[in-house]
Amino acid sequence: MNADDVLDAMQDLIISEGQPPSIQAIAGTLGRTKQAVLHYFPDRGALEAALAARAVARVDEAMTAAARRGDAAATYLRLSLPTTEDRAVALLVLASLRTRDSLPSDIDAAIERWEGLIAAELGNPLRAEVIRLVGDGLFVESLFGEAPSAQRIEDLVAHLVGRDDDKGSSK
Repeated sequence: MNADDVLDAMQDLIISEGQPPSIQAIAGTLGRTKQAVLHYFPDRGALEAALAARAVARVDEAMTAAARRGDAAATYLRLSLPTTEDRAVALLVLASLRTRDSLPSDIDAAIERWEGLIAAELGNPLRAEVIRLVGDGLFVESLFGEAPSAQRIEDLVAHLVGRDDDKGSSK
């Protein structure tokens, strides 16, 4: 067992139960003791932070690769359709925000980095901010309502990234 195994078990339990699990539940899933889990993470807050950090790192990887391809803006919008795993982590982060006034600084810094990659690609910081805000809104909509279709995302990519014919399409 390693730290990633613990995080995988936590994420799987969030997905299956719809809420953050106890350390005991994580240990039970792994067939280990609570102390074995605590060896890697001293408390539930550390577990939650590590799971969020892992999600941020995955988006960082995707956005960095996209920036190298000249596709950061479109990639950010496409990432607004969360996977089941992304959804679980996002809900966990949102639940932890109940006790805070703002996003954790590492997440806030990551969002700033991603917007910076989009701005560098487009050469327009205001347009980059609009794309980031639209992507964020789509992500939240996907968490709490009906997710936009893949076609809708592609229509938005075409329109916002500037590769459209201005016809648009319906939801």
